Amino acid sequence: MARNIFVIGNPASGIGKTKATLAQVATFLASKGLKFRIFETLPDLRGTQTVAQYLDPSYTDLMIVGGDGTINEVINGMTLDLPVSFIPMGTGNDFVKNINIGHTLVSQLHTAVHGVISRIDLGLCNDRKFINGVGIGFDGQISADMLQHRVPFLSGHVKYYYHVLRILGSYRPRIFDLTIDELQKKQKMILLTVAKGTTFGGGFQLTPHAKLADGNLAICTIGTLSPLMRFLKIHTLQNGTHDRLKAVSLYHARKITIGANPLLEAHIDGEYFNKPPFQISVLPAALQIRTS
Repeated sequence: MARNIFVIGNPASGIGKTKATLAQVATFLASKGLKFRIFETLPDLRGTQTVAQYLDPSYTDLMIVGGDGTINEVINGMTLDLPVSFIPMGTGNDFVKNINIGHTLVSQLHTAVHGVISRIDLGLCNDRKFINGVGIGFDGQISADMLQHRVPFLSGHVKYYYHVLRILGSYRPRIFDLTIDELQKKQKMILLTVAKGTTFGGGFQLTPHAKLADGNLAICTIGTLSPLMRFLKIHTLQNGTHDRLKAVSLYHARKITIGANPLLEAHIDGEYFNKPPFQISVLPAALQIRTS
């Protein structure tokens, strides 16, 4: 069967650069003699709805041009088991830090056309799939803060770090009621991350022990840290050495349940999600991807 590539891009991602990138994608695919069609997401027709409506069995591949939020929308609209490739255009692009797709647009396009197909796990939080992870507590509060306190003159990593520093010292630990597989815990914590990927917020390696295709969820919990220690140890979250801190615990699990608490906010793949209760599990080998 001849290749036919469904290309979907979010024109709002990449600080407005995605439209130009989509034009380059079209030129490249046409030069290879490949059949393709480009779809742009819209405020009233997001990635989930676009894929659910237009992705049909005539397509052999799916290419996502956008960030982690766009990837999340697309995988939640997919009903066909097609290989997926990635052209990262988001703010943090955290998921693609787990895979090798090349560092330039040309190399990423080459991977999309010629890359090796493998399978990775997905996570499932209540009824929503995720590819990178769910953050509850402090990093969920950052997502909520970014929606509530918009700073139009900041963008990208600078905007994210602004919101981190804005609430890092003042954020109060919350009670988490957890069941991690069969282990029950009730503990005051700053954050809980449940992940398939390693990195969040554009460079914080909260779950350095995560593997994309091991059939497990990687979990990081951070208990109580004084405001001063948070500032002094923030670098350990960036280089993935925070497990040396007494307040930090890392786990592997197949499922985790988080009890209701109206004081807890959450993100899923970097986008504001909701408040618990959550039931989170792993979907082994649920997605085909292309890598170099």
